[in-house]
Amino acid sequence: MQNPTTTHSATSPPPQSTIRGILNLIYTASGVLAGICILAITLLILAQSVGRWFGVIIPSTEDFSGFLLAASSFLGLAYTFRHGAHIRVNLVCKHLPQTIRHKLEIIVLFTAVLLGIFMSYYMAYMAYESYIFEEASAGYIPVPLWIPQTAPVIGLFIFTLALVDELITLLTGKQPAYLQAEQQESLEMLTEEGC
Repeated sequence: MQNPTTTHSATSPPPQSTIRGILNLIYTASGVLAGICILAITLLILAQSVGRWFGVIIPSTEDFSGFLLAASSFLGLAYTFRHGAHIRVNLVCKHLPQTIRHKLEIIVLFTAVLLGIFMSYYMAYMAYESYIFEEASAGYIPVPLWIPQTAPVIGLFIFTLALVDELITLLTGKQPAYLQAEQQESLEMLTEEGC
């Protein structure tokens, strides 16, 4: 007769892969939401342009486009970071020895985590103040400002989580996702040039 605990542990995924799956899902969902915001801006501007032909005015289009732009910018941070799509100035780093480069990456990521925590806190505090003081936008349609401010807060929290995730990955001796993506892109560029 088999021990039920051994069969259960053999079929269930290890905790680390479950956490990795959840984190990847959060980053992907955030990126998808950023894309949806960009699509919504496009549809809003298109509706405004077409509406003008028929004498229909869509109120507060500029306000809503601005809100959606801020949401897409912040919600897309973690996804683009993990895929190595942020602009990184590594002219000096790539010429350093691997051990020094590794230490420099840790210092930079640690600093970025501190800045991420700082910005997340103050962005959340700003949204909280907008809620407490019942601030609203000055457009045709008054929107309570805490509503559009919530998306950038969520985006910053997810970005800070991604920074912490990559810092832990680096500290455990593994290669962060953004470096893997950069190396993959470099290989693809070299392959294209070689053809």
